[in-house]
Amino acid sequence: MNFVVEFYRSRAATKAILDRVPLEAPNLRAALHGATALFHTLAMPQTPDRLRISDENGSELYAGPADGTYPKAG
Repeated sequence: MNFVVEFYRSRAATKAILDRVPLEAPNLRAALHGATALFHTLAMPQTPDRLRISDENGSELYAGPADGTYPKAG
C-alpha cells in the first residue's frame, strides 16, 4: 500500500508540518515502523513531536507521538 507520513510539531491550536514523505508498506503496522525509522534518519529543521499516517486518498489512519507508539487494540 502507499502511505503518506507527515511529521509535525503541535503547539496550542497550530500544527507546523516539518516533512511529508511517501512510504510504501504492506500494512499500517509496517508503515508505522517505517515512519519511526524515518523519524531517526531524516534531517528536519526541528524535532517533530507528532506524526500522521494517511492512505493515498488522504484518509488519516494513524495520528500519534512521533516515536511511533502503536495504539493498543481493545
